[in-house]
Amino acid sequence: MKIAVVGLWHLGTITSLCLSKLNHQVYGFDDYDVVQKFNKLTPPITEFGVSHLLKKNINKKIFFENNFQKLKNFDLIWITYDSLIDNSDKSNFIYIFQKIKRILNHVKKNSTILISSQIPIGSIKKIEFYEKKSVKKNIKFAYIPENLRLGQGIKIFLNPERIVIGTRNNSKIKNKIKKLLKDIITEKIFVESETAEMTKHVINSFLACSIAFINEIGSLAKNYSISFNDLKKCVQSDKRIGYYSYLKPGNAFSGGTLGRDVNFLLNESKKNKTNSILLKSILTSNKIHSKWVENLFDKKFSSKKNTVLQIGLSYTSGTTSLRRSLPYEIFSKISKKYYIKIYDNYINNNLEKKSSLKKFFIDNKCTEKFNIVLAFNRIDKFSYLNSLLTKKATIIDVNGENKKNSLLKKFKYISLENE
Repeated sequence: MKIAVVGLWHLGTITSLCLSKLNHQVYGFDDYDVVQKFNKLTPPITEFGVSHLLKKNINKKIFFENNFQKLKNFDLIWITYDSLIDNSDKSNFIYIFQKIKRILNHVKKNSTILISSQIPIGSIKKIEFYEKKSVKKNIKFAYIPENLRLGQGIKIFLNPERIVIGTRNNSKIKNKIKKLLKDIITEKIFVESETAEMTKHVINSFLACSIAFINEIGSLAKNYSISFNDLKKCVQSDKRIGYYSYLKPGNAFSGGTLGRDVNFLLNESKKNKTNSILLKSILTSNKIHSKWVENLFDKKFSSKKNTVLQIGLSYTSGTTSLRRSLPYEIFSKISKKYYIKIYDNYINNNLEKKSSLKKFFIDNKCTEKFNIVLAFNRIDKFSYLNSLLTKKATIIDVNGENKKNSLLKKFKYISLENE
């Protein structure tokens, strides 16, 4: 099928490249500067598989355009602008709505528009109302909530657990979407648009709640020398919770995604005057927990003579994105007080040469010594870490992922479990 994908940051990049892999003829639309980056094979985001698919399919199965007037040549358009999220995890729907209105000016009559941009519940109804009142092209809309995660975007897009599709009861639209996604073998769940919108909010708010909850439990359980691995095994064995639940104390949630959807629900609760005490407490609890590393440094490592090696900088491993990354925020604060270097091969290998961060990264030629390791990622593949540490080095294992690593037996180890 021939399809236009509009909005090319993480969501749009993954969507357009994966559709090209599925042998659709894809045209990615965005502003001139963004399109130029793709044509120069330097997309705005880098994670596993992106560069490979771009090089393989550019000007064959995927093309890039900044002339929005050419949208009139498409029957099917997929809007994938990522929402703008502020430092309080609140997003601005007006930004997305303005983008959509711009697109509606150029599309032809009777076209179908899929939307996966992160929007609050009720947005599709507002867009439909605006189209009927001001545009009058008989455009049909469907909402497919995105479930991509930075670092795993291509894998998740092509192999999702299921796909939720919100649309009005229109068999032609459903058949068109089924044809587009026919090579993705998974359950396609068709529901009303409002149900699809709420699904996104509920999933992310539930995940946010479970992270904040288990971090609070972690703070309590360590006072009783409880093994978190044993506790996790016992609780996850209850089928009502399951083995994929967040039951390991670690970092506070960040990145904006989970917090954004909690805020969406809080706004709706305020409008409808419903009880939202638990939703409010999720954000409050998470904010308190996000200070754990900073408080630990103030409490145990007050000397400015400490040298710090931070492992992991991005929002999650396997991506270059630093947007709303808690490891990056912590690095920014610690770097003002301590001498600090970074080990994150994925970012280092994909960082622009002129980046101000470049001077902080180390490679296998590094001969410096560090007495504190701040680990946000696993250290299994960091083969020369031992040679960089002083004899009395301390490992701060933020997410508790490295406890069983034999290297740690030689050094003092701190995690939420034993701090």
